[in-house]
Amino acid sequence: MNTALRGGRDTHRALAGAATLTLALALSACGGGGSGSGHGPGPTSLDLVIGSSLPLSGPSKTLGQSGRKASRLALRQIERAAAVAGSDHHVRIVNADQGPDADSAVASARQLVDGEQASCLTGPWSSAAVARVAEDVVIPAKVLQISPIATGDDVAGLSDHDLVDSTALPVSAEGEALASAIQDDLGGIEGHTVNVGGGADPSATTISQDFTKAWQDGNGTVQGPVALGAAPTGPAPEITAGSPGAVLLAADPVTFAQLAPALSGDPQWNPAIAWGSDQLVSPAIPAKAGPHTVEGMRALAPGLPDGDEAAAAFAGQFASASPRQVKMAPFAAQQFDATILCYLAAVAAGSTEGQEMADELIDITAPGGTKFTWQQLPDAVKALEDGEDIDYTGASGPLDMDVHGNPTNGVFDIYQYVSGELKVVGEVPVSKPNPATP
Repeated sequence: MNTALRGGRDTHRALAGAATLTLALALSACGGGGSGSGHGPGPTSLDLVIGSSLPLSGPSKTLGQSGRKASRLALRQIERAAAVAGSDHHVRIVNADQGPDADSAVASARQLVDGEQASCLTGPWSSAAVARVAEDVVIPAKVLQISPIATGDDVAGLSDHDLVDSTALPVSAEGEALASAIQDDLGGIEGHTVNVGGGADPSATTISQDFTKAWQDGNGTVQGPVALGAAPTGPAPEITAGSPGAVLLAADPVTFAQLAPALSGDPQWNPAIAWGSDQLVSPAIPAKAGPHTVEGMRALAPGLPDGDEAAAAFAGQFASASPRQVKMAPFAAQQFDATILCYLAAVAAGSTEGQEMADELIDITAPGGTKFTWQQLPDAVKALEDGEDIDYTGASGPLDMDVHGNPTNGVFDIYQYVSGELKVVGEVPVSKPNPATP
């Protein structure tokens, strides 16, 4: 199932029909499009190529390896569902390294779409890269893009005709979630001061501003936000000044690593009161910043709802699947759901044309249809082929996508760095009004 290709790509294939689970491939004739005749009733022959743009090198390599494993698990479920449903569905997943920046992510996506004829993309794994890939590749080519990571206003504001979506709670929900988590930790907001440092990217700005508003609305005090630049010795004294109750850093791993020497040399730096945004949830950070710099630090990232049967089943399957040495990391469940939704959108559309799939995607995750979890995927396929409306609940919980293609329900897991490893120590549930719901 895993064939290495030039340029760091690998493919996984599934061919499922009424009588066989034989692994094979049937490529579409042009641009990844299939020969479907539209939304139900009845099964339609589909040839679907899913391109997965992952961080398979660099500081986020561990996240990318976990995401690639999650895609493989999704493919197995797709294979089984099509076989049980008796559907002539051919699916191939092509994985590619997104590279170190937005330019390389665009090049990776272009190869997946033009070279491999993918009509659905999962990734890339940074909000800035998602926006660039959407503008430069996805929207012009009319390819469906489902990101497994939080995206910001730069993505929500695109004129994308529903082509750009996400399975992770959006950046716009993160600031308030951080305020809620820090409030619980401090026992309230009023009378407590939080020092805020923010990176230069739009997501960091949004998180800093939203947190500041939520904290000040609760009669708390915010110092900052301090601009976190490239200078490794600059803002540390400002971040730790005044004996705050907590410190919030909305930054990416590169910015944090540049800041780490100043933090570790500051006698007032206490990682036990420090909090980070979702980009600071990465197994590579202790090695890059120094274990003592982050020991006890907490950060939020979209996660799995505690006590949810579908989420627990996914975690169990991930742990037992090969390769065993690849442990589940943040965003694995969101990558699994993104892969499943590429397939369900094609089934719902009866086509692998990106725009036709996009026209169906939000409906199959929004309230109103019959609920199906990923464990009930064969029944979901049959329902879609019969022209029924479904409400997909994934490994990351109910999605209930809004008009921007962002989940309105989910949880942020609270991660803590303990002995150089990430541990889940709590969660913050999120439920936002869905403007698409009457």
